[in-house]
Amino acid sequence: MDESKLPALIFHFMELFFLEESRGRTWSASKNCQKERWSICEGCEHFDEPEEGCRYCGCYLPTKISDPFGECPLDKWVANPEQWYETDYEIVKQRVIELYPELKEYLNGES
Repeated sequence: MDESKLPALIFHFMELFFLEESRGRTWSASKNCQKERWSICEGCEHFDEPEEGCRYCGCYLPTKISDPFGECPLDKWVANPEQWYETDYEIVKQRVIELYPELKEYLNGES
């Protein structure tokens, strides 16, 4: 692979990732992952049921558990970007290729 393209690839990938977010796209963990995380949090001694939050880190759990890159600071559950890689990654990747076709081979592992 031509590593000279890597900085541009990272820049454009992040640019389009955040552009998609600014347009209202949300990146979410799978529903199964969210249910599993919620169950773990409900059983935790730091769970604040009335506030649907965590007394340890102060996060609002409905938001935290849906973040595919989110992790429990107590290591009770970790990031699970499975859905991101299955669907969302391809959306951003294709957008990068549309706007920067010179990166297509690199993104597809062909160079």
